[in-house]
Amino acid sequence: MQGGVKYRIRPIHRDDAERECAFIMSLSPESRFQRLMYTLREPSAEFVARLVNVDQHRDMALVAVLGEGAAEKIIGVARYAADADGRDCEFAVAVADEWQCRGIGSTLTKLLFEHAAREGFRTIYGTVFATNQRMIDLSQWLGLTVEEPVAGQATVRAWLRLN
Repeated sequence: MQGGVKYRIRPIHRDDAERECAFIMSLSPESRFQRLMYTLREPSAEFVARLVNVDQHRDMALVAVLGEGAAEKIIGVARYAADADGRDCEFAVAVADEWQCRGIGSTLTKLLFEHAAREGFRTIYGTVFATNQRMIDLSQWLGLTVEEPVAGQATVRAWLRLN
């Protein structure tokens, strides 16, 4: 429990496809755009399958969930995917709008970074819209270096040396 919310964190499972789709659809259009960096009305079954089928080394996803069994609901996701060279990985995090600012995103992200370090990744990084001050603040709070915005560039990179 953190921020007055009782939730559990666990790795995503293949059978989470329906829950992952419901989570994506529960995000406001703005949150969905901030996370995916493009407009998405409804995720395809193939897209959701890629999100829930992780090998827990080259790609990993941790979910924050409420409830049990069939009533379980995803309220946050943090994930990484390895670069082609397998030495660095890119991460992303999203928390359902009504659960933001309660420590869920920071808890998920810290645990994800710990997992990536155990898996031997050198650096973890994220691409953030330069206007997404909440994510920039979270990145800095988590100890990431956030590059300065460049005029005319929509995104900045935030990174952390793991090993």
